[in-house]
Amino acid sequence: MAELIDANLLHGQWVHAREEDTPTEQVYRPAGFPLAPSRGRAGLQFNEDGTFKRIGIGATDISSIKEGIWQLDYSNAGSIRVEEAGKPQLLEINELKQDRLAIKRLPSQ
Repeated sequence: MAELIDANLLHGQWVHAREEDTPTEQVYRPAGFPLAPSRGRAGLQFNEDGTFKRIGIGATDISSIKEGIWQLDYSNAGSIRVEEAGKPQLLEINELKQDRLAIKRLPSQ
């Protein structure tokens, strides 16, 4: 996605739809989107105020949440910079629609 990101589409909580992942991307759907039952799903939350949450699956099926900040990266169209605990990461967006967020899979994911 080489075009600029519409932050209004990005705002909100996104749930990892791992059954839709490909070898090159991770797919997220808006919270509340009908997905197959699962023991837990990771997610991302992009708030309008620039705060960010990475929601993980904890050992006891209780969500683990890491908080940070996010911003659009205007030097890399189609990218978002997130930072948690002083660790920056660039998320490359392959697709952003009202009901689908696809992020380029990092080599270690």
